[in-house]
Amino acid sequence: MAKCLPIFLLSILYLYSLSTALAPPGDLVNEHFSKQPVYPGLNPRSPASKDILVQAPKSSPFLRLSDEELSSVVKWLFMPEQNLNLTPASKANLAQTDNYIFAIEHLHPNKTDVLAYLDGNATSPKRYARVVVNEGGKPIPDVVEYYVGPLPIDASTTIRTLDWFYNGSPHIPFNARFEDAPRSKAIDSIVASTMSSIADITQDLMNITYYGASDARSNCQYFISKPSSVNGSEAIVWLPWRLNGIAPFDQMMDFYISFDISGTDQSLYSMRMIVYNLVVYTSVEQFREGWASGKILKSPITTSDDSHLRKDRKGPLRELESRFAPTSLELDGKRYKVDTENRYVEYLGWTFYTRFTRDVGISFFDIRFKGERVIYELSLQDAIAQYSGNNPFQAGTAYSDRFYGIGQLMGRLIPGYDCPYHATYWNSTVNGAESSSTNTNSICIFEKDIGYPITRHTASGMYQQATKGSALVVRVIATVGNYDYLWDYAFYVDGSIGIDAHASGYIQANYYKPGDGGQWGPTLTETLTGTLHTHVMNFKVDFDIIDEKNTFLKTDLILENVTQPWYPELGTFEMARLNFTEIVSGDEGLLDVPVNGQTMYTMTNTAHPNRWGNPRGYRIIPGLSNVHLPSKLSPFFHKSASYAKQFMALTHQHDTESSSSSTLNQNLPGAPPVDFSKFFNSECLLQEDIVAWINLGMHHYTRAEDLPNTLMSEAHSSVMFSPHNWGVEEGTRDLSNSVIYNKGVEEGGLTKPETNGVRQPTCLGLSAEDELVGVFESQLVVELGAGVHLSGRRAGN
Repeated sequence: MAKCLPIFLLSILYLYSLSTALAPPGDLVNEHFSKQPVYPGLNPRSPASKDILVQAPKSSPFLRLSDEELSSVVKWLFMPEQNLNLTPASKANLAQTDNYIFAIEHLHPNKTDVLAYLDGNATSPKRYARVVVNEGGKPIPDVVEYYVGPLPIDASTTIRTLDWFYNGSPHIPFNARFEDAPRSKAIDSIVASTMSSIADITQDLMNITYYGASDARSNCQYFISKPSSVNGSEAIVWLPWRLNGIAPFDQMMDFYISFDISGTDQSLYSMRMIVYNLVVYTSVEQFREGWASGKILKSPITTSDDSHLRKDRKGPLRELESRFAPTSLELDGKRYKVDTENRYVEYLGWTFYTRFTRDVGISFFDIRFKGERVIYELSLQDAIAQYSGNNPFQAGTAYSDRFYGIGQLMGRLIPGYDCPYHATYWNSTVNGAESSSTNTNSICIFEKDIGYPITRHTASGMYQQATKGSALVVRVIATVGNYDYLWDYAFYVDGSIGIDAHASGYIQANYYKPGDGGQWGPTLTETLTGTLHTHVMNFKVDFDIIDEKNTFLKTDLILENVTQPWYPELGTFEMARLNFTEIVSGDEGLLDVPVNGQTMYTMTNTAHPNRWGNPRGYRIIPGLSNVHLPSKLSPFFHKSASYAKQFMALTHQHDTESSSSSTLNQNLPGAPPVDFSKFFNSECLLQEDIVAWINLGMHHYTRAEDLPNTLMSEAHSSVMFSPHNWGVEEGTRDLSNSVIYNKGVEEGGLTKPETNGVRQPTCLGLSAEDELVGVFESQLVVELGAGVHLSGRRAGN
């Protein structure tokens, strides 16, 4: 009998009895739990299983800079001969007019170099540091990206502008830069000056005052709109005002101020407009005159009561809901192996490396199934959101979350809630300006029961089989401002790969205006409405089906009028057939979600057919909510998010086109460092190295159920990649976790269930209805016609 190790549940159980068993004698959780039976043999005190360790076949070429490498690069950059004139980023009075390092991380190695290393005898690719420097002290201030290397530092190490990395400029105008601490401090100076001059007005109209971010008299806060620039020539922002609290996003004021914050001289910053109750005032004096004369129509004041925004339990207790909820256990121990140092994983035929960065978090490389490469790179590129609304903030909001650092916002996961108990956890470390920081247990890895058999069939009275369905999941959650994004990457036992994206957290609400008529969202409270917006998450999927020479096949289900000699009485009738089209060039590679599912997308390798002559491949299967940006002409994402304007795009792989977006695309929609539309130049895609850029997302039609937090059950998008003629049969024939009944194979007068030597652990409490013996005999043979049988239940049972 298999040894029982209580780690993640592969079968769904009610574990309220587990709570009783875990409590020491005489110390039961409560009277309700004390009355529950304990399943025989269930030993909740068995030790949790440990990770199974494995050594990656080769040291990972994707690892972050070590602390030693980071320290040496920083020291080298501060040397006078580099002519950077750097100020330490940790300096107490660091100013936006200083030159200082914003971020340093490992420069992503070129695919050509990595494949020569992984597949051949080449040495590991040389390591370089990618360095972002805010150069506010130059006559024309900007942000510049460099690369430094090779590492370790020696006489051959150089610093060069990272111009080949972008199809725009690596020199980012100052007006499009990050709002880090020095920049924010400069902006807050003009904001505090303006707000303090109208404190009596804001107190009267809204019960708010603001004297500066660090002033205790301030009871509200603002947010700086994005994008803050179009092409970097100026920086114009709108500031919405909100109450301080756990969810300021949903305690909005009917109040907005616009500032011109262009350039490095904050004495030249100016207030442009004030909007209150949708009336525009072009100066403080005009606003004060309107207030003093009683011309301002006062809006209802936003309540400071935030009880409707908290998730503290309330309401009558649902019957039986005090019992411990179903969960998942791996009762027989872990079935996957990890190499934490190299961030490498093996699972039932799957192998892959991972990488982690500040911008996008976790990425996957060299994904192989049963030893053959399927995907070279699978990585999130950006997560964007575009809003709409009848006010200057919502109407102009277009977020690119890569700007804020999706990876550095992936925080600690909650055991048993964010991830199943006893998952494998990895930390994530992000290199900052001159040091690194680590988020503990921010990545979890676990195996799950997918909730249904991966295959099953009953040939009544003759044969019956079912095979367990399971998958390995790698999960991360990033809290980016008001939203919590959960990403699951699942590796299924049949060779499929799934990506699921969920969203929760707080909506970015509008202040309620009766005249809006629900055009941008429903009324949620007296002063709050939902906000219409669209989320799009772009993924890079660099397929290498067997090798990097692939062809993309578009298979359409079409209808045509036919006649057939065996149906003379029908004459002409309509019938479906398949029509095959190979995508010849990138100009044909902008693809939408198939209407009615009547198009199949497949990445194939025509040079490697299966035994029957069919090109081996992987099918790209749209799932839930595969949306793209509804607007293709919006100025706020004009050129910076071309990747988000269709379901999928196909391009030729180039090391110089490693990403569809960039961190500083956020504030340059008119002149982005990466303009994805420039990836398309009529290149041939027949048996070439092809990248599919695929979008997940959702149009968020806000509702009352978004308070206090959006529900992940509904805010969900997905896609799957599945083997298509990869072999000559489905890929789970080699699994042992299955049961088969063959007529005539008996034991004790009943058909013997063959389980391939895999048995339930003794700690799993089972009832008589869980017995496998006798299942086959309970099938009812139903005759439907000559040679046709179905199994079913007896009438009345």
